[in-house]
Amino acid sequence: MKIERINITIIFLFALLQPLSAQQLPDNHFENWSDKFKNDAQLVDWHGSNVYQVGSKFTFMYQKPGRTGFCAYVTDRSIGIPKLNLGATGPGYMSLGVPWQYLKGLNLNSATAGTEGGINWKYRPDTMSVWIKRVGPATDIEDFHLLYYSWIGTAKSSQYKNKVGGCTTTERINEESDIRSATDGNECGIDQPVKQVAEGWYRARAKYNEWTQIKVPILYKNDGRPTMCNVIFSAGNYPAFRANDGLYDGNALYVDDVELIYSSRIDKLTINGKEWKGFNPNSEKEQVVKLSELGVQTSEIRIAGYRGIGTLINIKGEKAKFNGRKLDTQEMTVMPGEINGKPWVITVKAEDGSSAHTYKVRVER
Repeated sequence: MKIERINITIIFLFALLQPLSAQQLPDNHFENWSDKFKNDAQLVDWHGSNVYQVGSKFTFMYQKPGRTGFCAYVTDRSIGIPKLNLGATGPGYMSLGVPWQYLKGLNLNSATAGTEGGINWKYRPDTMSVWIKRVGPATDIEDFHLLYYSWIGTAKSSQYKNKVGGCTTTERINEESDIRSATDGNECGIDQPVKQVAEGWYRARAKYNEWTQIKVPILYKNDGRPTMCNVIFSAGNYPAFRANDGLYDGNALYVDDVELIYSSRIDKLTINGKEWKGFNPNSEKEQVVKLSELGVQTSEIRIAGYRGIGTLINIKGEKAKFNGRKLDTQEMTVMPGEINGKPWVITVKAEDGSSAHTYKVRVER
């Protein structure tokens, strides 16, 4: 019997949510607090948006009792330097990268800020699970943010948006707004862009007085394997706002027990570019597809898997589309089948090895 070949495309579901023991962010339970800033304990592997300017220190990240052990607490704060007649509210957030602030001389209108860098990273998780509490006087009018992004290369720029809408000159490497060009791009221009691989961004205006688990889907723009990633947990309107607008003193975010989740389920299956609407991604029982109903030719079979299909909405309400990434042979293997005969057997493994799924597809004319 001649074995005919079919083009089957597989797209992953983000929804398999199981805790992992590997390929996690550093100190993801926030227990390592040996650093100090203004006599306040600080995380060793994470950085707060603390400010040290003109001889004054302002702390935005604190150690608190957590859901388990300790947790991180970040809060928006009013900053005042009377001798400069300076008063503003700063964003309370934490990051694997380094928060930065810049003021050109004593020109208050030149004030700008952001987040630079991240950590070396080669993994491709599907979901970020975060336990949070969100409190404050204005949580119904200010977003909090849970953000993951990864990239390939080194971004460079020399100008960034300041508090009055202009551009201030200051050179930065791997600045957040230079990497996330589609969703929070540097409005002053990017000198050396990079290839962003993935992004998961959750933001909401809500109060959570009790510990609440938030699961953030991570969406992929391409099939690249990243070289770096960064994570930002923000109590207020950052990174949505590049300077001091829209921030409210006292809005705070507790963060604990961050887990990256790696999926092994298929979300969508197409044959020769035609989506099979009857496919059940949750079943490992044998499923039957009829080529005649799809209008598919059967000259040859090619199987490719993809993950990270979806859309994100940027801060201006525009849609930034993410096309997903192709799976490699470490994640998916295929045992060929026959037309009107034995089924194709597709085995999908989570990238970290935490789970696996097997799908059987019987192909009929």
